[in-house]
Amino acid sequence: MKWRTLLTVTGTAALAGGAFLYGRRASAAEPSPGPAPGQPAPGQPAPGPAPKIELPPLPGPADVKGDLSRNWGETPLDLRALFLLMEETSRIAGSARIFAGIAYRESRFVTTAHNGDAVGEQGERDASLRAYTNNRDNNPPLRYGEQAAAFGSGGLFGLLAPYFLWTGVPEVKASAPLLGAPPELMFQPRASAFAAAVYMQRILKNYRVDDIPDIKAGWASPTLLTTGRGGESYQDVRARFLADMKAVGIDLADATIPVRLDASSWPGVPAVFAGLVGALPKELA
Repeated sequence: MKWRTLLTVTGTAALAGGAFLYGRRASAAEPSPGPAPGQPAPGQPAPGPAPKIELPPLPGPADVKGDLSRNWGETPLDLRALFLLMEETSRIAGSARIFAGIAYRESRFVTTAHNGDAVGEQGERDASLRAYTNNRDNNPPLRYGEQAAAFGSGGLFGLLAPYFLWTGVPEVKASAPLLGAPPELMFQPRASAFAAAVYMQRILKNYRVDDIPDIKAGWASPTLLTTGRGGESYQDVRARFLADMKAVGIDLADATIPVRLDASSWPGVPAVFAGLVGALPKELA
């Protein structure tokens, strides 16, 4: 799924438990190759190879306060604390299991999932090129913008590369923390989690969200919560989300998930970045 254009508006069958988890971990252990770097813009020097970035490891039970056993279904054990840390850091109560359902749809829980690195995925590369071309004049420059334009989407949450790197711009402008980072950073779960938490908050803040499936409609495209509300695509996305939650084994009627999510206690982009990512190398800051 594509990382959608929310960054530019006001201000992207049941599981067979053991086999499913084994396949996910085997895939996640193998880095996804990135596309060939894009060409620099006319008159601008190429940024050169990005430095290797190693963020902190996945959080564990000691890093969160909430329950890691109730109403998680087949959510991989090693990712539950990450989803819960997203909820606790963003202060969006009940969002952890929603993040899990979205990650199942977007990546099947493979942290290095990449849409755009295969011959048959030109559509994703075209989408990231459009995102970059149509929005670069209205956003702070990206150090690795041309690479992002050629990248496609990926990571746990199916983030479209340019929007991933512009995460936080509507709130903190040129202080957004990923402007100097390469798009491959989305393969690191904490970075992908940061971008997803910001996206969730902006959906809840800027759009009419009547219930939990509406969040997934907005994730697919914010227009489904405005002009597309009630249409065929809107209904299809909601139905797929409900099927995904059932497949993973997460009960939306459980007390761990409120009827509606509330982002009014959002602590701000800098605090969420600090809580989920920490800091990037100074040469990328």
